[in-house]
Amino acid sequence: MADFSSVEGRTAVVTGATSGIGESIARVFAAQGMRVVLAGRRAEKGERIAKEIRDAGGEALFCRADVSSEDDVERLMRSAVDAYGSLDVLVCNAGASCLMKPVHEYESDEFRRVTDIDYVGVFLCMKHAVRAMLDSGSSNCSIVSISSAEGLKATANFAPYSAAKRAVISLTQTAGMDYARHGIRVNCICPGAIDTDIYATVSPEQRELTQAMIPNGRFGRPEEIANVALFLASDLSSYVTGAVIPVDAAMSSGNFVEVPWEEPDPRG
Repeated sequence: MADFSSVEGRTAVVTGATSGIGESIARVFAAQGMRVVLAGRRAEKGERIAKEIRDAGGEALFCRADVSSEDDVERLMRSAVDAYGSLDVLVCNAGASCLMKPVHEYESDEFRRVTDIDYVGVFLCMKHAVRAMLDSGSSNCSIVSISSAEGLKATANFAPYSAAKRAVISLTQTAGMDYARHGIRVNCICPGAIDTDIYATVSPEQRELTQAMIPNGRFGRPEEIANVALFLASDLSSYVTGAVIPVDAAMSSGNFVEVPWEEPDPRG
């Protein structure tokens, strides 16, 4: 029978772990017996989450890091190995968004800010995580990048974010091939509209508009992304690398338009 026992005792770094999807991934990993290094810029919140994981019987520590800083990223991976002796799993979840506007109205600094975090940050994390995995003698390693449904199907007036998320997909596919013969699998999750702090700050009208675009009619939950990340971190996905997995209730599959059935669903 399939289970997730293969991840027990493995060390994982999760970036962007102080809220939303990253926090959920860290908690799910720890609940399965993984040793988790949470990374983010909000130290107080990160320390609190790590303590809550430890209080629940898990192993976790927080390391403050900005993924757009190579020095921070290198220190983060070194801290994981120093604390637990190895690095087996990396989840590149840290991200930044931006206001929507046409390409010509974006300032260069704003474009670079999103790109440096959402794309360059993933590259830096992959680069230094692979080195840490190799140097610490880890095997059966897994890297999971968190892109977006935006990387599969672009949105108008959202160029920095859409372009960066699409670049993450290509980077993941390339890295999946680069390390396929070296015991490091690299895969990508593309979440759709997930009910995190981002959607808690938008207007009720915007939430309603977004929800109407989701084929199954509801927002996703952070743990629904975390469960897929757990699968990719485990040996259950041992033949999966270079994969791009939408977890978006089919939002990226096409243009959803609801049409009433001639014969209503008999299940009610």
